[in-house]
Amino acid sequence: MSSVLADFPGRFSIAGSERDGPAEGRIVLGEDRLVLAASEDENVTIPLTAVFDVAPGNEAAMLDAIPGTPVTVAYENGTSRTTVVVTADETAIAKFTTVLFKALLNGTPVTLKHPAKVGGRVLDTAFKGGILSLQSGGVVFDTDEGPVTIPLSSIVDFDRETRTVDGTDRPVLVVSHMDNGEALTTLAATDSPRKLSILGRYLRQTYDRVLESLQQISLSEPETETLATLYSTGDMDVSLTSVLEQNPETVKRILHALHQKGLIESGENNPVLTANGQIVVNQYLERVNT
Repeated sequence: MSSVLADFPGRFSIAGSERDGPAEGRIVLGEDRLVLAASEDENVTIPLTAVFDVAPGNEAAMLDAIPGTPVTVAYENGTSRTTVVVTADETAIAKFTTVLFKALLNGTPVTLKHPAKVGGRVLDTAFKGGILSLQSGGVVFDTDEGPVTIPLSSIVDFDRETRTVDGTDRPVLVVSHMDNGEALTTLAATDSPRKLSILGRYLRQTYDRVLESLQQISLSEPETETLATLYSTGDMDVSLTSVLEQNPETVKRILHALHQKGLIESGENNPVLTANGQIVVNQYLERVNT
């Protein structure tokens, strides 16, 4: 087997398996395969080239719940597709999921347009080649001009669209992220639709956790109005008291509250939105425009 990246005890259940209930054994991840071993004579080998999705949780509704923290791996099995749910303690599954994403994505050639937009301004940036890697807390695209790093904590939105890349319509990930209070958009395409989907899933799991945490934040109407104003004015040198039609002490109190909630940070002239603040504003604008 190739170099072992992860090896831990756990349980697993494969959709459509003849086994009655989940199997207990070892989950062994190599550079090119995932092996689920109930015993020396009973094991299942999944080539990583067959994996097309990795999702935290038990997404295979046809499988019974298995004790432990689950992650679902979807893969092609001959001419069909199936899933396996792997469970273990939370720490082991978290490490396994991270290492599995790295094994699937690191070294993937990409075609990158960065930045495609700054704020609302579309740029005529050319697409260029690069190599994808997942590093602690971020996605890195190594290009001839140097690395392009997108911290996961900076991502405010992403989508999958069809764009023209070097004269050909191709699926791309459109990633909106913040950089020192400035909103940027980056486009990334891969030759493999499978790899692009896995990258999208990797970004989605972090984005979903952020959305879940933001649902716990309560905002007053003046706080929401202030966030929308900061979104509109950016880091321009304007008087917030005049724009908000509030006295300085009230504005100071609102800004302090937003800073405490992690939605704004200091800018050159005025406070600017953090990535979480931008997400809150995006959701607010969607509600207003619906």
